[in-house]
Amino acid sequence: MESALRTLIIDTDPGLDDAHALAMALTPSPKRPAARVDAICTVAGNVGIDAVTANARWLLGAFGEEAARVPVHRGAAGPLAGAWVGAADIHGADGLGEMTRWPVTEVTEHALPAALALVEAARRDPGGITLVALGPLTNIALALRLEPKLPDLLARVVVMGGAVYGRGNLTLNAEFNFGADPAAADLVLAHFPDLTLLTWEATLDHAFTREDFDSFFTGDSPAATSLRHLVDNRYLTDPGYGKRSAYWRADPLAMAVALDPSVVTRAARHRVYVGYGPGSAAHGVTAVDWRDLCSDRPPVTIVQELDHPRLLDLLRI
Repeated sequence: MESALRTLIIDTDPGLDDAHALAMALTPSPKRPAARVDAICTVAGNVGIDAVTANARWLLGAFGEEAARVPVHRGAAGPLAGAWVGAADIHGADGLGEMTRWPVTEVTEHALPAALALVEAARRDPGGITLVALGPLTNIALALRLEPKLPDLLARVVVMGGAVYGRGNLTLNAEFNFGADPAAADLVLAHFPDLTLLTWEATLDHAFTREDFDSFFTGDSPAATSLRHLVDNRYLTDPGYGKRSAYWRADPLAMAVALDPSVVTRAARHRVYVGYGPGSAAHGVTAVDWRDLCSDRPPVTIVQELDHPRLLDLLRI
């Protein structure tokens, strides 16, 4: 395990599995590399920008005093182009399964917008920040337009997004984060050479049993307690959820890759494109230059296999 302390900026749209990913970065564990979270940036995705920003503020407050010191920056309320799409059918109207929340000292929303916050942090600490993007890539695309040197200023970018084999979860062949803002996704993939992509197919290929899943939230930290309430509420409000034969954790897998790159046991480097065309079958589709025929953008690292036992350690709160 690498001992260097990673500085993270997390761009997110909480989101049930986003909550788990945030807890991984914000909760110390002897089996998980420590990280310093510089900022949380929110983006409209699973639900609208007001709800995801409120969720981030509440989650940080619920996760304890250290987490509550992390600033929250409100980001984009919709995609670069086209209509906003959400996932309230999965995450509930409020994004956290409409669980009854207990009072916490919520983090105050910072006045600086997310894209500007990302640019300022990267300029302040060039080469020192890992960006973890768990939602649509709108904020990162906007930050890139504000600061074209952003790819050189960040140490690394880890993105949860894409369906490189066409196994979509938003449409037949588009993954949600890329389908929610394909123009932003394509722009980011065209400019960041040190980008690692944790796809929807990689998520599907690394399923967890019910026993594994429940073991993630058995700790005694405030974050573990909060996540147990979220999961118990999901079991209560969606009886079929507790009867699944497998459980998937997209955003936590991306966070695992960000915290411990050695968890990746197989990956490929190719150029990746995202289609745009509202109403068409190409909208949000991830296209990979598997034969390396193109040269108009840098290749990115596509995660294909992860160390499953190591994942269990990384995902336990």
